[in-house]
Amino acid sequence: MAEQWYRLPRLLMEKGRDGKVAMTKVTLRPKVIFSGDQPSLEQLESIHHRAHQECFIANSVKTEILTEIVL
Repeated sequence: MAEQWYRLPRLLMEKGRDGKVAMTKVTLRPKVIFSGDQPSLEQLESIHHRAHQECFIANSVKTEILTEIVL
C-alpha cells in the first residue's frame, strides 16, 4: 500500500513554432513510499504507465509528458 506520494516535476519552457514561450516538456518524477515491500522498478513503471494512459491532464495537453520513477 502506498503511504506517501511525492511529485518532483521538471518543466522545460522554450519558444514554440509560433514564437511564443510555452511548456514544451514535462517530466514527472513520482516517488512513492510503500508500507511493506517496495515494488520492483518494472512494477512501478507498469503502474505509472497505466495511470498515465488514464490521466485526463495527460490526455488533454499538447506538451510532451514523460515519467521517471524515483527510487
